[in-house]
Amino acid sequence: MADHDDDEMLRERVGTCIAEVCGGDMPDTVAVHVVDRRVTLTGRVEDIELSQRLEKAAATPPGILGVSNQLTTRIPPPEEPPGQPQASGMRADPAERPPGQVNHKV
Repeated sequence: MADHDDDEMLRERVGTCIAEVCGGDMPDTVAVHVVDRRVTLTGRVEDIELSQRLEKAAATPPGILGVSNQLTTRIPPPEEPPGQPQASGMRADPAERPPGQVNHKV
């Protein structure tokens, strides 16, 4: 039974840390669950930046083993910039290669 009490105490601490990030109040749209000292955040927040701040705040109290951020955002995150070309490279045009360091085996 002690584990459940610890989880409940941690849940309250996590809620306090999240409230501090949000200007003193826990958002109505966010729920905190703690099982075996692992936090799961669920609900909806404004944007990815706030989601990440809440995740970081949830990891703050001593004794937390991990945080699973399952928050959704009202504003979608920005698209990732394109990385490497999708071509296999077998017949790639060198003019289309992305800028950056190129290593050649000698």
